[in-house]
Amino acid sequence: MSSSFLNVGDNLSDDPYSFLFDEDKAKKAAAAVKIFQDVSVGSTKEKMKEQGAQERETIGKGATEQRETAEQAQRFAQSDEERDYKQAQRAYQY
Repeated sequence: MSSSFLNVGDNLSDDPYSFLFDEDKAKKAAAAVKIFQDVSVGSTKEKMKEQGAQERETIGKGATEQRETAEQAQRFAQSDEERDYKQAQRAYQY
């Protein structure tokens, strides 16, 4: 009993699926995928570098602002202390 389906392809006894697979197309597709992966991985690396640089800059800005805020708080505390001391000295004189 031979069917027309089994007669497709030249050497079905070696590989019955050989007529379903085009090796040239598969190689071209694999090359295209490889190129796409290289491009996307490269762009991802660049994006990660940019994000890292931005994060470091943001952390640096935050630290600078925090130091400035701490210095300002220290100055205010010192001026409040001086004011309180002077008020206490004047009140003591009377």
